[in-house]
Amino acid sequence: MCAVALRQSGLSRLAGARKIPIPSYIVPCDPTLRENPPQGSGWVFEIKADGYRAQLHLQAGAATVYSRAGFDWTEQFSSIAAGARKLRAESAIIDGEAVVYGSNGLPDFQQLRRELGAKQSRRIRYHAFDLLYLDGYDLRGVGFVERKQLLQRLLKEAPETFIYVEHVEADGEQILRHACRLGLEGLLAKRADAPYRSGRQEAWLKLKCKKSETFPIVAFVEKLGAYPRKVASLYVGHHEDGRLVYAGKVRTGYTEATARELRERLDPLIRRDSPLDLPVKKPKATWVEPVVNAEVEYGALTEDGLLREAVFKGLRDDLAPRKVRAPRLVPSSVGRPKLGVPKENILQLLPDAIAPSKEELARYWTRVWKKALLHLGHRPLKLVRHVHGTTFYHKGPLPKDIPQAVHQLRIRKREGGEGTRLWVDSLEGLLGLVEIGAVELHPWNSTVEDFEHADRIVIDLDPGEGVEWDAVIETALELRALMSREGFATWPKLTGGKGIHLTAPLEVPLLHDQAHWVARNLMADFSLRRPDRYVLSAQASRSGRIFLDYLRNGRGTTAIGTFSPRARENFPIAAQVTWKRIESGIPPDAFTIHSPYRAARKKER
Repeated sequence: MCAVALRQSGLSRLAGARKIPIPSYIVPCDPTLRENPPQGSGWVFEIKADGYRAQLHLQAGAATVYSRAGFDWTEQFSSIAAGARKLRAESAIIDGEAVVYGSNGLPDFQQLRRELGAKQSRRIRYHAFDLLYLDGYDLRGVGFVERKQLLQRLLKEAPETFIYVEHVEADGEQILRHACRLGLEGLLAKRADAPYRSGRQEAWLKLKCKKSETFPIVAFVEKLGAYPRKVASLYVGHHEDGRLVYAGKVRTGYTEATARELRERLDPLIRRDSPLDLPVKKPKATWVEPVVNAEVEYGALTEDGLLREAVFKGLRDDLAPRKVRAPRLVPSSVGRPKLGVPKENILQLLPDAIAPSKEELARYWTRVWKKALLHLGHRPLKLVRHVHGTTFYHKGPLPKDIPQAVHQLRIRKREGGEGTRLWVDSLEGLLGLVEIGAVELHPWNSTVEDFEHADRIVIDLDPGEGVEWDAVIETALELRALMSREGFATWPKLTGGKGIHLTAPLEVPLLHDQAHWVARNLMADFSLRRPDRYVLSAQASRSGRIFLDYLRNGRGTTAIGTFSPRARENFPIAAQVTWKRIESGIPPDAFTIHSPYRAARKKER
């Protein structure tokens, strides 16, 4: 039996391994910065390299290398891609760091940037520290140390470009002292049994010898009389509570070449006014669009939160957006509705909503959380929140002090830039959402482990004025038959409003756009039978007709989640039911947060 077949048979027995097609780019696990090492057992430590995060995908002999932001950097990391083709695997996804060693034998960030333009650089090394996928099996659910063991075996005969990152189980404070004494950037502490989860995680901790962070450049000061032109210093910002605020001035760390490169790079981004949400007086500043990121090392923060002893380390090209966005409008308090909620957080106001209290929600989730997480857990969520007497669909910056049990997933938005979605996997997470005012939970049709692919399609039967409930039920049953003939096994959900959702799990996950077109084509064929009874357009008149809403399918589009409460009178919930109950005529608001089963039986009688 070949090596791959032997490995596959072993992978199938690993707890947490799943046999699925190879995913596309996976949002990296992002460690949380901590001042001190974690205490207790169950932690292992790795050396933190000063380089660029790089995710390697190998499939059928072809290799692709992605930057931290998910852009295809195979050309920049061509030597890593070339080495990957020599690995003994049919398919694999490796998480690692691209580094270049300086003359002192330590990773050198500036030297790495200079090597990026060289084809087949002999100096770039790939520090491989995690294995996410191997020969048909998704390993993200496997414990960290077990994933590392598989990675070590995979790299046993790898070319010299690849360096397996060793880990040790030791006293965290002692090993951090040794790392700092050697001049290393720091350590990473990782839970030995932790699965791999995208976004900011507490199971991975970043421990730095020197403080170093990434900041957007908001302005520069030009070196007077210099030719060619060059910068003398930079002003940088940071994001705080959804606002871009001033972080300080970076005066040193520039070589002659980088000072000129920065001036040239920032020239097309010059703008007339400050991009900061809180104005600062800087008469020498030339303001720029805050889309170029700099890595800055600093000694400490002042009482005002500004950088002290800031030194420029280099540009973070791996975090750059695809293109420069149009000048941003700075939010103004003039004309802002006095709602107690920032205007930029409101996607849509729900003025007629009625929200339950946090105590009522907490009692409800404590009763149903195990069943609810089967439908709501591990999925990015869109939230309806009730804050300061206002109920609204949330958008934009997240609240401060999000409870630890509520996880954050960073994603690339289609319109450019980065966004964050919340997700939960425990009762504590659901109660954490209650703490920040979440009432309704609207999950994506995908999981956080592979959020670019839909694992289900959803059809919303939304009756217009004058449509009898019996007609909605009849439509649901006819659609069940049609979708069954097309190979879809559907289950119904009462929406807690006025309609029914039909959910069809996908045997093979699809890109969201593909899932959208599958749903649209199904509904287009179905609607042709009775154009007088059905409508496909959200803008068309629904009076006397049922809107076959296939628009619930797409990247970031959602439907009310199963078991989610509704911000409506009596607080109904969206509930999965049997087809037998649909046939019996059960109404869409049969279940409530207070007495779901008793209320359902009464209404069925």
